[in-house]
Amino acid sequence: MNNTLYILDGYGLIYRAYFAFISRPLTDREGNNVSAVHGFFRALFSLMRNNGAKDLAVAMDPIGPTFRHEMYPEYKATRDAAPEDLHAQVPLIEEILGKLGIPVIRMDGFEADDVMGSVAALCCKEKRECRLVTSDKDMMQLVGGCVKLLRPEKGGGYREMGSEEVFEDKGVRPEQMIDYLALIGDASDNIPGVAGIGPKTASALLAEWGDLDGLYANLDSAAKGARLEKLRGGKETAYFSRELVTIKTDLDVKKALAAAGGSFAGAGGDYYAAAQLFREKDMKSLAAEAEAFAVKAGGRGTAADEAADKRGGMDSGDGAGGSAGGGRTAGADESRGVPAESGAAGIGRAASDESGEAISAAASGVTYKALLKKDDLEEWGANIREAGAVALDTETTSLDAMRADLVGISLSVKAGEAAWIPVKRPDGPCLEAQIVLEWLADLLGGGDVRIIGQNFKYDYKVLRRAGCAVPPAWFDTMIAAWMIDASSPVGMDALAERYLGLKTVKFKDVVSKGGTFADVPLDDAVRYAAEDADITWRLFEVLSPMLEQDKARLALFRGMEMPLLPVLAGMEMEGIGLDIFELEAYGEELGRGIRNVEKEIYELCGKEFNIASPKQLQQILFEERGLTPGKKTKTGFSTDNTVLSDLAGEDPVPEKVLVYRSLTKLKSTYVDVLPTLVHPQDGRVHTSFLQTGAATGRLASNNPNLQNIPVRDENGRRIRAAFKARPGCLFVSADYSQVELVVLAHMSGDQALSAAFRDGVDVHARTAGLLFGVGDGDVTGAQRRMAKAVNFGVMYGMSAFRLSNELGIPRKEAKHFIDAYFTTYSAIRSFVESAVAEAEEAGGVRTLYGRFRPLPGINSRNRVEKAAAERAAVNSRIQGTAADIMKAAMIDVASGLEARYPAAKMLLQVHDELLLEVPEGEAEAVASFLKETMEGAVELSVPLRVGVEIAPSWGDLH
Repeated sequence: MNNTLYILDGYGLIYRAYFAFISRPLTDREGNNVSAVHGFFRALFSLMRNNGAKDLAVAMDPIGPTFRHEMYPEYKATRDAAPEDLHAQVPLIEEILGKLGIPVIRMDGFEADDVMGSVAALCCKEKRECRLVTSDKDMMQLVGGCVKLLRPEKGGGYREMGSEEVFEDKGVRPEQMIDYLALIGDASDNIPGVAGIGPKTASALLAEWGDLDGLYANLDSAAKGARLEKLRGGKETAYFSRELVTIKTDLDVKKALAAAGGSFAGAGGDYYAAAQLFREKDMKSLAAEAEAFAVKAGGRGTAADEAADKRGGMDSGDGAGGSAGGGRTAGADESRGVPAESGAAGIGRAASDESGEAISAAASGVTYKALLKKDDLEEWGANIREAGAVALDTETTSLDAMRADLVGISLSVKAGEAAWIPVKRPDGPCLEAQIVLEWLADLLGGGDVRIIGQNFKYDYKVLRRAGCAVPPAWFDTMIAAWMIDASSPVGMDALAERYLGLKTVKFKDVVSKGGTFADVPLDDAVRYAAEDADITWRLFEVLSPMLEQDKARLALFRGMEMPLLPVLAGMEMEGIGLDIFELEAYGEELGRGIRNVEKEIYELCGKEFNIASPKQLQQILFEERGLTPGKKTKTGFSTDNTVLSDLAGEDPVPEKVLVYRSLTKLKSTYVDVLPTLVHPQDGRVHTSFLQTGAATGRLASNNPNLQNIPVRDENGRRIRAAFKARPGCLFVSADYSQVELVVLAHMSGDQALSAAFRDGVDVHARTAGLLFGVGDGDVTGAQRRMAKAVNFGVMYGMSAFRLSNELGIPRKEAKHFIDAYFTTYSAIRSFVESAVAEAEEAGGVRTLYGRFRPLPGINSRNRVEKAAAERAAVNSRIQGTAADIMKAAMIDVASGLEARYPAAKMLLQVHDELLLEVPEGEAEAVASFLKETMEGAVELSVPLRVGVEIAPSWGDLH
């Protein structure tokens, strides 16, 4: 008898089920989305049928914040809110689970992970096998003894993971997973980890030193150079991250289980009642399967015999959407393993499948071929010229386009047909790179063939660095998908599943751990690389007509986003100079400052402790120093920065802790990391600009993020001062002045705010003068600060509570001030109201240029979710329009520089600022050109002004 307890990660399975059907949601007869319900119970019934699961429980996250949010307010702050139609399905799922007799365990202040960890510990105590049904890697720390993971697989079924499988997957033992996660961090949960330490490094360190304590006890032996500095500077964040990622195993789950009205004994439930709920939502096959379980348990059911044999395949009445998702055929993978030169076949549209997973199906007529001779190139060149367009992709030795070596190129001009041209291979001859690149340049250089790519900015840089001057892409499927739906993933694998119903070959399936694509044998290289080009072509065929359904969106794609792509690529390739010696000197200075403030804190407290540990800081501040506690958390009183700022008036320690936090963050995030990112060939730092990084349309920057270096304090200036122009050159900075307020004035049509910009006066002083009834010249500094806070705050839905906290004034006074603001600027109130009303009606808002941002939560019944969407409705129109203006200006500037000042180079875009590197003799002329071009990028009802500065270093500007 199977006495194993199966505990399911409720929200993990619900999210997985919902997004499996995201492109074609399943609906009931009333049009309600039931994808999550359907996918969740299909997975549950599979577990019961195929794994013999009898004793089950479902762990769910709490409604409110957890103790981790109290420890670290930024915990999971980067995650998007869940869609409203996903939330709406949770009560039905819980109701059906109740009918099935499966308890749902939810504990205030603790995540489902903590519930599962505590259930696992209870099972081990009772010498009972436990299976954790989840895809969350954090749960690997619990594996061992009686506990194993069941990870849902995309093709259906579950992969059981014990200690050996965890080690195989992550390179560490389960008992090392906590320290492994503490080192690498977790971007999805916004857990910092140690900057610059990745999975490979972390597993190697732990293999040698055992755990975090062993590593730091032997740090000087464990690492040298830049890695040593990364680890040393990140020690406290590592230990803090360890606290965050450690799953609780001591919760009173028995009490919680009793409160849920269930037991782990597997008493069973009313399957017929569950079947009735399924039928009410038009899920006939699930209803039949529930009845089949009832019959198996000794009950009765008219549809039971038929349902017992059902393994997939949607009933005609299952969901109003009919068939959806995909199904795996038995020979799908094997069909793709034929020799490359013979025309490898095997990827095709997926079969219908109730699980909603996109799965490869063997498809006839699909041909992937390796081109190994010049005659092959000529044949494909003729095909490409005839088609007038080609999907093009590269394979390389690195994700960093500035350091990657070209391995080969894949091409497609028709769905189901693609070619792979290797220039490096481990198992035989191939064409020389120079021959292939010259052929490609000749083929594409005339402009008669349009290039289609997926994230083509990467390929563009790789090919240009290799000496092939390819033109920019005409159609980028990643950008197109982002413009259609900015809230969903835009990677190729995700797009293939969402729009094509296809499951792609994964990189890890063809590239051995620690290897590169240059090590991949020809057959495997063909099936992976040629598929990329094939998928890109297929996505183009699907996404292109979708773009054309919205004329404004199509105009933005053609006239702004695609022309911007080569501009950004050029900036990334140019890079920016960094004086590492100056930065290292500042790092030493910061290190001394950190040690000094540490010493001062220890002397004040009379002992040494881990300043980065909230738990230890709580003890120092509230128990030993007796300070007035503020917000209560599950683990004690909060020690976040807001609380410490409030406590600074009582005691010197909180203020010094704030200084300590600021200095350690600067050192670990910027000063220690930036020198390691200098390119060895040109000595410059090459950031990457994310064109699809924000739903508002704003550009983002990463590896490194040069947009987040602090602007308004001396520390940030010191970091920027290390970025210097080449000898004989100067930096020219052009910065839009208060562009978002200008946009607000234009879009709202408010006469008072517009007049301030037309008069060229200090807008914040004018606002203060109007609100306090004094002349602009009589406004005090405090009055101007209040006006500035509201001028900018109104764009972000600032509340009286927030304003009172920000300015240190009573909430009643803050509310009065906001009310007076909207009375003075009455058209702004109307603009805010119309933005929300437009979003409620259209499901989102548009910028001045027509960019549409969907806001799924705008009609939510959840007040918090709706309020957030309302704030986004206002902010997105303003910030999105400002972002569009900057993009339009960048395109105009790039065109003008090429024609008039080709030696001047655009280097960075930092929100409202453009930074150029210019020969000294042209600096003044380029500054005038920048001001004129950027101010003329768009015609508004109020003046758009640009401030221009010239200096030898970035830190000398502003």
